[in-house]
Amino acid sequence: MVLTVLSLFDGISCGRLALDRLGIECKYYASEVDKYAIAVAKEQYPDTTHLGDVRNVRYVRHTKQIVCDTGVYDVGDIDLLIGGSPCQGFSSCGHHTDFAHEQSRLIYEFERIRNEVRPRYVLLENVHMKQESRELISEMMASTPLVKLFDVNSDKWVCQHRRRLYWTNIPWNPDDVHTTHPLHLKDLVGDGYEGVCMLKHSKMWVGKEKYKIVPNRRMACTITKSVYFRNNGWMKEGERTNYTIEHLEQLQTLPVGYTAPAGSKTQRAGCIGNGWTVAVIEDIFRGMLI
Repeated sequence: MVLTVLSLFDGISCGRLALDRLGIECKYYASEVDKYAIAVAKEQYPDTTHLGDVRNVRYVRHTKQIVCDTGVYDVGDIDLLIGGSPCQGFSSCGHHTDFAHEQSRLIYEFERIRNEVRPRYVLLENVHMKQESRELISEMMASTPLVKLFDVNSDKWVCQHRRRLYWTNIPWNPDDVHTTHPLHLKDLVGDGYEGVCMLKHSKMWVGKEKYKIVPNRRMACTITKSVYFRNNGWMKEGERTNYTIEHLEQLQTLPVGYTAPAGSKTQRAGCIGNGWTVAVIEDIFRGMLI
């Protein structure tokens, strides 16, 4: 099976990595504008066709071509359309402006391209959000047959709390979990683990201290695109210890070293935090093999 895949907001090509791990061959077309994410994707998958800004991507149905910033491509039918549109407006830790946020409005570009492409399979990912917003997105996605919304935490696949929403028509049972990744943070960080540091706004926080130490919590807090902010780390010998870049990659079930082409620690953390938990995407894509 060789799939033609169009990935919007491609980031570091976590979707391609998931397909690769399943042994699914593909022709992969990616729209992304972040130069550090593109550097990672190009190094890992040099045969990917990069399209530029999603706002300038058009799929012409009668010619089966993609017209975009980088040229015109004869692609045929698109088997799989995927994307995780920017979440700043939807996130509980973000701007709370929903569809009015400039970046989060890019979800309408996903919707436009989905209507142009009419793919066989579709996957849209975003953060946990208020009910009204998820219902509006579900209404948008309803024109693709059999699309369902799944509210899933990555902690069944790896030791990270990461609640995300997935809209897809790929046959998938989220309770059928396949993973080889550590489910306890102690197994990931090694000896000396004493607990997780949680910020004061978490439900675990009491008093005036900045962090609450939660002994023996098995999973990390949701990692972000920052090296330090809200990637709160873990306790070792009574001291707060930051996750290494390698830890962050493992918490997203990426290969260690995968993001090295992004360069600095700051840029690598940004790419990781903006990415997908690959093991979850693997299990979703596994449904295409049925």
